[in-house]
Amino acid sequence: MSDTVAAALIAASASLLGSVLTFVVGIRSLRRSVSTSSGVPVGRVLEQVERRLGRVEAALAEVREWLAFREGRDRPPIWTPSSSS
Repeated sequence: MSDTVAAALIAASASLLGSVLTFVVGIRSLRRSVSTSSGVPVGRVLEQVERRLGRVEAALAEVREWLAFREGRDRPPIWTPSSSS
């Protein structure tokens, strides 16, 4: 009977060890896939990119406003109200 129990324990421990190793490898793989090559989490990198895009967007809006202002000053008006006599 003890040989049967020992064989069952060995089989169970091998299965358990395989499951634990698979879990550990899966966690490491998951960490690699959600972080950059330098180990920085992707969420932090995305926040930095969003901040940079926000600054670029603000600068672009300023340039558009400046160009619209320049065009408005340089062009004669399309329509002028007629003077009533």
